[in-house]
Amino acid sequence: MQSFLETAAQTIFENHQKNDLQHLQVILPSRRAVFFFKKALSNLSEEPFFAPKIASIDDFILATSGLTTLDNVDIYFEIFEILSSVDSGQSFEKFMSWVPTLLKDFENIDFSLVENPHLLFKYMSEADAISRWELSEDYVFTSTAQSYFSFFDKISIVYEKLKQRLIYAKKCYRGMAYRQVAENPELVLNSELKKYYFVGLNALSKAEEKIIETLEKANKSTCIWDTDDFYMNSQNKAGKKLRAYKRSGKFGKWSFQGNYLKESKKEIRVFELNNDSLQTKLVSELAREYASQKHVIVVLDENQFLPLLLHIPALDLPFNISIGLPISNSKFSEILKLLIECFQNHEHSEEIKIHQTVLLKVIQNPILKYLIISEIGNDSLLQLQENVLKSKRVFFDSIWLKNQNIVSKSLNSFLLKGNVKLCIEAINGLVDSFFELQIQNFSEIEFIFANILKNKINLVSEKMKSGIDLNFKSFRALIDDLLKNQRVPFEGDSDTPVQIMSMLETRCLDFDCVTIMTLNEGNLPSAKKSNSFFPFDASKIFGLPLYSDQDAIMAYHFLRLLQRAQKVNFIYLNGASEALGNKEKSRFIRQVEEELTIYNPHISVSYPNLVFPESGIGSAKNEIIVKKGSTTSIKDFLRNKGLSASSINDFLGCKLRFYWKYLEKIKNEDELKIQIGADVFGTIVHKVLENLDQPYLETGVQIGLDQIKEQKNNIVKELDKAIEEGHKAFDFGSGMNLILLSVVQKILEKYFQKRLDEFSGNFRILGVEKQLNTLCRIETCEVLLKGVIDKVELHSGGLHIVDYKTGKVVPKDLEPLKVGDLNDTLLDPDKSKLRQLVIYYFLINSNLVELEKAFGQHISMPHLQLLIYSFRNLSSSLFFDKAQFAHEELIASVENLLQVITNDLLNSNLDFAQTQDKEQCKFCDFTNVCKRA
Repeated sequence: MQSFLETAAQTIFENHQKNDLQHLQVILPSRRAVFFFKKALSNLSEEPFFAPKIASIDDFILATSGLTTLDNVDIYFEIFEILSSVDSGQSFEKFMSWVPTLLKDFENIDFSLVENPHLLFKYMSEADAISRWELSEDYVFTSTAQSYFSFFDKISIVYEKLKQRLIYAKKCYRGMAYRQVAENPELVLNSELKKYYFVGLNALSKAEEKIIETLEKANKSTCIWDTDDFYMNSQNKAGKKLRAYKRSGKFGKWSFQGNYLKESKKEIRVFELNNDSLQTKLVSELAREYASQKHVIVVLDENQFLPLLLHIPALDLPFNISIGLPISNSKFSEILKLLIECFQNHEHSEEIKIHQTVLLKVIQNPILKYLIISEIGNDSLLQLQENVLKSKRVFFDSIWLKNQNIVSKSLNSFLLKGNVKLCIEAINGLVDSFFELQIQNFSEIEFIFANILKNKINLVSEKMKSGIDLNFKSFRALIDDLLKNQRVPFEGDSDTPVQIMSMLETRCLDFDCVTIMTLNEGNLPSAKKSNSFFPFDASKIFGLPLYSDQDAIMAYHFLRLLQRAQKVNFIYLNGASEALGNKEKSRFIRQVEEELTIYNPHISVSYPNLVFPESGIGSAKNEIIVKKGSTTSIKDFLRNKGLSASSINDFLGCKLRFYWKYLEKIKNEDELKIQIGADVFGTIVHKVLENLDQPYLETGVQIGLDQIKEQKNNIVKELDKAIEEGHKAFDFGSGMNLILLSVVQKILEKYFQKRLDEFSGNFRILGVEKQLNTLCRIETCEVLLKGVIDKVELHSGGLHIVDYKTGKVVPKDLEPLKVGDLNDTLLDPDKSKLRQLVIYYFLINSNLVELEKAFGQHISMPHLQLLIYSFRNLSSSLFFDKAQFAHEELIASVENLLQVITNDLLNSNLDFAQTQDKEQCKFCDFTNVCKRA
């Protein structure tokens, strides 16, 4: 099937003599379309000829206007300078938060040829608002509202002065160039060119409409449209603008309008996938499948571009990329952000230091890594990284680096203090070092990025010399805007079978095969609404673009791309992955399914069921199973190492975890922890309580109200002592650790206040961190059962066995599953708190004689109380009501527990397998191992 550009080129070629073609101007939507049009035109003649002038609409307008576009950064400074003359109280920091929106509004005002922009600004003024809303003349707006209205009075002046200043310098922003040509028809009418062809345009701005109308009236233009009956002869929004153009007749005779969407045969496949990685794999396979055909891969979500770029080259297929690579993807972009962050942090700090996570990012950034290696060597860098990981410090300074014998200019750039000017010098120093080394490991694109960044930052530096004082927030805002909007186009072979493009880049182009990635709501049509200072009513009244217009434009591009395609693939993500959030397939897919297939019976839609290997815990294909084989080592473990409440919890929760942790003695990988976790948090709490109780344990002094108050008053001292003795590797002077330290102090104070409020008489402390064990015979096997009781108190009513929990415990945790049934309860993985208390009861009973000697006190098991203090639920009274069970039942329940576990462990036919309960995996040390399996 002939492509649209081939048809358009043939039409123009056949309507003119070869010698006359050089006097024509052909205007297309994009530079990519220009390339393919030139190719189509060149194929029409075997003899050489002088071609028409062929340009994209932007290039044509800019060349015709005689103006030069300015960089956004330049325009921001121009606007600020003008605004400062109107309002001297403006701060550049706040200005940067809204000026990008203002510039877009200025662009739209000019694109839309708003007849008198001052009327638009006046419409937003206070006086007009009072009149429009029919408020009384004495109505008084709030100061905020008045500030809002006065803003537009100032902006009206800024708009006018900016245009005057730019025109005088023969500079412009895009919208200005279009307005300049539209309002000065002589710029096109006085040209020596005989004819203008506008090819494949769609939704025209008012400026474009006026330019074409001017040429049409002078009989110097022809429009060649690319349209289809499906949306031209219906109310489909894709043809909204085009139908209006056709009805008006102001663009001359209408051509072309085909019927491809009704008559051509199409095979459409709809793929539903769970995640991005599967999508990338599928697209790679589709590229291989269509290797011999013209195939376009449309990337709607910019985040999918780089993963795709990593996969496609591996196919060894010629391909071309039409998407400009955002400069934000550069490694230099990361360097820039890190450096500004460091300078910003040092600005108001007496000490110059760098956060551990920032330091790791610095030495792991590929570019900085090479720069630092060139200064200190690879071995020193590896040693530095190892020392950082071991230290568990939160912040590092130049003294610490000096003690590590690290002397690196590049690294020291992140330990400087100064203003924005010094920060720019540091950036330039890093870029210059990069250029000097000419590191071969990096692609040419990084050198391009580095050069662009250097030029832009130096532009900011030049502007600062004119008197504009930038702080780091405003500088960061400028950089963020630069990184967001600056792109580097790929240079390659444009005429390859596989093309990777954005939807806008497909304008005027036709392909045999079309693959659209991530065709979800929010991507197409886009959920992003353009920010504007002008509300909907003002935009509608003054003819500014509306969001609905953008929706219609994208609908046209979507359907136009399908017109001549024979094989189409829609891929959407279903949101099954939690990371994806709520995902829904695009309404455009539904339109194809419910409308286009009825309109064209030659269209077939299929839904291939792709099968990918599952991953993660619970997957039958990836399940990890350890065969037991001989049980000799297990018997040895049970006899000599033994079981505890913790190991029993692990066994009931996941047998594979128990095997790795206790039988293989595999420890969790030594992760870098600069912030204390729940384990360290709990250890500190227990240590402080132990230290506070130890003096009373040693002296045997009874605890009364005065003693509890004294313990409460000594919390801070003992807290400092506990940290110094066991956790000084952590930095508790700032950040989250400082907050958590405060939390520890608060919960300990609440604990002692609870003891004061509930005080019922003096008591003695008989044990702190009391270790108990007993050897039980289970059939032919001996099993050691052991435990450590946090605290044993002697009250007038008997012994209190106390267990501390830094997590949350509720009364239900200490209730049996069923009344009178303790056996099943102790085997339930979720009853770990109750199980621990019953095991303590069993251990005390097993060591009764020894304990009575040690305590010098008769122990009455019926009067023994089992308590938990939950520091996240101190308001609750948490105890196990053992009165509902006889002493013999309590003992027998633990023996049954040991019997079940021992029999399982010694049964060689029962393997160590993963749990199917994913709740058990949340805080498991081996989660990553299971996921990678």
